[in-house]
Amino acid sequence: MIILAPTTDSLEIVTSAAVSLDYQISYAEHTSTGVTANQTAGNISTATTTTVISTSGSGVTRQVRGINIVNTTNFSVVTVTIQIDASGTNTVIYKCMLNAGESINFTDGRGWHTLSDHGRSRENVIYPYPEGYEVPILKAGNATEAAGVYYSPYASTGFPDVWAPGTPGVGGRAVSNEVGGLQISAPLTGYSYLEGFVASANVAASLGLIDVLWVNSGLVVTTTTAQTVNSVAFAARDLEETSNGRGVEIGILVTTATTNANAITTVTAVYTNSDGIGTRNASLLTFPQTCVAGSIIPFRYQEGDNGVRSIQTITLGTSLVTGAISLIAFRRVATVGCYNTNSAARVNWNDDGVRILSGSTILTFQIPTATTATTFQGTAYIHNMD
Repeated sequence: MIILAPTTDSLEIVTSAAVSLDYQISYAEHTSTGVTANQTAGNISTATTTTVISTSGSGVTRQVRGINIVNTTNFSVVTVTIQIDASGTNTVIYKCMLNAGESINFTDGRGWHTLSDHGRSRENVIYPYPEGYEVPILKAGNATEAAGVYYSPYASTGFPDVWAPGTPGVGGRAVSNEVGGLQISAPLTGYSYLEGFVASANVAASLGLIDVLWVNSGLVVTTTTAQTVNSVAFAARDLEETSNGRGVEIGILVTTATTNANAITTVTAVYTNSDGIGTRNASLLTFPQTCVAGSIIPFRYQEGDNGVRSIQTITLGTSLVTGAISLIAFRRVATVGCYNTNSAARVNWNDDGVRILSGSTILTFQIPTATTATTFQGTAYIHNMD
């Protein structure tokens, strides 16, 4: 129950950004002669403090029965604060982040709750832990290879900064805590957790995050026989927090566009699986024709395997003619499906979330539906726990 005292109390909505919000508030006015039902509605489109129920006259007590506030945009995010202003002294009674299409609701019987854009209840994910924080994402990528071909804007401008694979040689190097990954600060004790991830883009796509554990360079794109890799140990960030490789995938990262005239189906790699069994064979369904820089082509494990511990050789089978490629080892962190352009999609975890290990270098990636250059924007919600 929300009570507004006569002559002193008003109800206000504070918005953190210029985002379009529709609101409707139902309330009752109690006087010595009876009760009168009333309501107010409107739209807020600026970052401001809006008085939605003004102070009443003497002898009129207002009881707020219902509040509904809806983020009517397709992709914008805003923090909404509801407060009582008692003669200039503000008391916050509810505060919540609203993604596109979501709504804040209050009723006398149920109290406060937040609904998703599909009308389902969700947890308030912005301030559940005092040490929580947000990591923004904005990457302006280039044109992608084709619908369905993985692409990472790791070398593009934006935030986080550009990631550089470097020139570690064919044996590669472990990747830990590098510029270009999401800026997630490891706590002094305990762990960081990815509690929520929201993203949108100007192209319908699956948008996601990967933690890169290892990268190499120096492969010869015109050599069609087996090239020895014998990778150094991957960073110890597999699903079991070791270098054994459980849940770790490998793929080709195109760093300079290739010029092969046709798609190639002869690319294979020999690896050791996460159980330490060697001479396992990985393959690509196809390596695209004239593949653009930023493309990631994942290998398929041999049947029965749960990850890759190390890589021994790679065989292209057919020349890529010109360009440059690296091998990478990575672990998937989160993926959301943005089925409509500029419409935010999100994933939240009800429990702790996804553990982010110390040294993580988390890059963005996408699986686009078109070759249009994609601007990837979003937010990762992080909290620290023992």
